[in-house]
Amino acid sequence: MKKSHFIRTGWILLLATLVLGVSFITPALASSNIARHTAAHAQPAASTAISATVYLTLGMLQPKFQQGLDRQVPVDVNNDINAMVSSMPAQDQGWARTMATTLIQPTASLQSLVPQQNGLAMTILLSLYPGDPKPTSAGMLVSFSVLDSNTVQVSTGALNNTPPLSSGPQSTFQVPIGVLTTTNATPACGDSALALHLQIPVALGQSSLTSATSAQTRPAQASAAGHGNPMAVMLNSHKQDLSDTYTYIEIPAASLTSLNGSFGNIPVSGGFTAQNIRVTFEGSTIHILSDIYWSGLNLGTADTTIAPAASGGNLVLNVTNTNFSLFGLFNFPMNNYNQQIQQMLNSKIGNAFVNLFTVTHAAIGRNSLIPCAKSDSLILTGYSNLG
Repeated sequence: MKKSHFIRTGWILLLATLVLGVSFITPALASSNIARHTAAHAQPAASTAISATVYLTLGMLQPKFQQGLDRQVPVDVNNDINAMVSSMPAQDQGWARTMATTLIQPTASLQSLVPQQNGLAMTILLSLYPGDPKPTSAGMLVSFSVLDSNTVQVSTGALNNTPPLSSGPQSTFQVPIGVLTTTNATPACGDSALALHLQIPVALGQSSLTSATSAQTRPAQASAAGHGNPMAVMLNSHKQDLSDTYTYIEIPAASLTSLNGSFGNIPVSGGFTAQNIRVTFEGSTIHILSDIYWSGLNLGTADTTIAPAASGGNLVLNVTNTNFSLFGLFNFPMNNYNQQIQQMLNSKIGNAFVNLFTVTHAAIGRNSLIPCAKSDSLILTGYSNLG
């Protein structure tokens, strides 16, 4: 068995390994696909959707690729050795297998994973045994496309006009929250490597919220394609170094303002009612405007200031103060309205990621880590709390 033969064989096995490794790139906020569809069908008329972008970082993806390589390369090479040895005469199989497994102890190291305009450029170094003086280096382009509303197609191709190690569709992974619309690599977006663009369900009533939360807390199950949610488990086993597992979610201002008209009315003490509740933005501050009615008469507008934050792993929309403009002529505080509007916002928006995503930080506007986000977007930083 010549070394050159094993190098060629090793690359074939390595390609299979990459396919397995890529299937582990389930987004950090993943739940089970079954749970998502259960929640969607349980209350079809009691929810709407907001647009959101999930940014997966290099710090998250690189160790997941490497873990897949570490797990599968030795196993696959050993299987290939067994297949070759089994074709030899029976009396020779024992010593041949022992010699081959003693000499061939392959390892594959991920050298780089670089976002490009059309995918992730991957470079790998394959050593056939410890101290291999001539490890083999090669690269490929890993690209991503939308297969259906909750599935990403993973494909490989040539990198920098070099002969491709593999070409065409290789695997898929599920995006079991919301509805997937597009996906793209993010070569000029700080820590981000891959962006998933989704429509995220938002509950419009307490009954819908209860149903959705119940569905989301069920254990992750395998998808129809045969992939479970191994990344969620791996993330939880590595929470001691959260910087490696951070994911970012961008919710644009336009997405939140699209909820205007869906909040309904809120009774206010003293027989008053808040109607036509709508979201607006002023710089890095969220405002909720409400028309205040009494006995059918529009008395004026309440302006509630909102400060997003993270508390207990959840997104919390804190009300800092409310000012009321009476007939547009007189202004005075109306802070007895604060608790009601805060409870309403958190039940509909703040709870959208409960049991799916642990929020560690929330703020308005792009930051140095995700510079491609919009300046008036709500940015959530966090990690998966499933497993």
